[in-house]
Amino acid sequence: MKARFFYSFILFLFVRVTSAQSLSANAGPDFTLCPGSSGVLGSSVPASGGLPPYIFTWSPATGLSSTGVPNPTVTINTQTTYTLQVRDANDSLAYDYVTVFVSNIMQYTAGKDTSYCMGLNLNYVLGNPINATATATSFSWSPAAGLNNASSPNPIANPSVTTTYSLTVTSGGCTAQTGTVTITLLTFNLNLAFTDTTIKEGQTITLISNSSAASYTWIPNNGFIKYANTSTPDVNPVNGTTYTVFAIGSNGCWGADTVRVNVTPDDELVFYSAFTPNGDGNNDYFYIGNISKYPDNVLKIYNRYGQVIFTSSGYKNDWNGSYQGNDVPTGTYFYILYTNSPKGNYKGSVTILR
Repeated sequence: MKARFFYSFILFLFVRVTSAQSLSANAGPDFTLCPGSSGVLGSSVPASGGLPPYIFTWSPATGLSSTGVPNPTVTINTQTTYTLQVRDANDSLAYDYVTVFVSNIMQYTAGKDTSYCMGLNLNYVLGNPINATATATSFSWSPAAGLNNASSPNPIANPSVTTTYSLTVTSGGCTAQTGTVTITLLTFNLNLAFTDTTIKEGQTITLISNSSAASYTWIPNNGFIKYANTSTPDVNPVNGTTYTVFAIGSNGCWGADTVRVNVTPDDELVFYSAFTPNGDGNNDYFYIGNISKYPDNVLKIYNRYGQVIFTSSGYKNDWNGSYQGNDVPTGTYFYILYTNSPKGNYKGSVTILR
């Protein structure tokens, strides 16, 4: 009786074990996470066969909400392969694997900030060069103003004002704002401290720019302007003239401004009180405004001892401070100008600075 019972029990266990399905684990399909998002590991039936209840163990624990539940939440920023171990009541083990990829959408960036001078064509290419290699990927730039194509991976930008562009990328079911780039427009405001004015013919005035620039160029440079490459040129036009100054600021950008000098006809002689005959092309000669109106003039220059060191009939603003081919020293000299006209004669002094 006992022997028959024993054999029946063994037969029951054999039938139960052999008839049961083998234990299996199902970690679910591989999938891709979008930046900043979470997913769920495992399938709807993470274990089957064997003898329930099951014990679930996930590894590694990186980014998992729990390692001991069938379907943990995963949040990661790098590709990771997880292993699911299932143990049943018989201590049988089954394994499965799932790889969670992370979208590389964030590699498609907006590029580097830049700047350029207003009025020029920048033709700046936005975006990381890798953008152009993307497949099955769409790009959207905002705002579209100043871009040749707001849907291009690498549009060409020529904004008319300082602009920050943002890039939104859609790829593999993921959409992300992947970065911004700012294009700054630089200006150089060149303002003249000198306003339009009127002078008498033969008179000289100084034009003044109140901006600090790296360089200056004044036009027209037609013989009636001195120090044309400075911020303070002297001008003595014989006719009304509009002067334009171009300057480069410390930021490398050009600026420009204009001033009008009107001229009232006049025959009054204007004597420069000093000159610097150093050969630099600026103020190298004793200058008398309107001297050309008195072609029969005679000019005599005296040193402090009363010696005549220069004589000219029909003087044309050409004495360079020399006597018998040698430079006279720095000092004050005296002149008499005979106009041989109703204007009579003029006497005065001029200083030579070396």
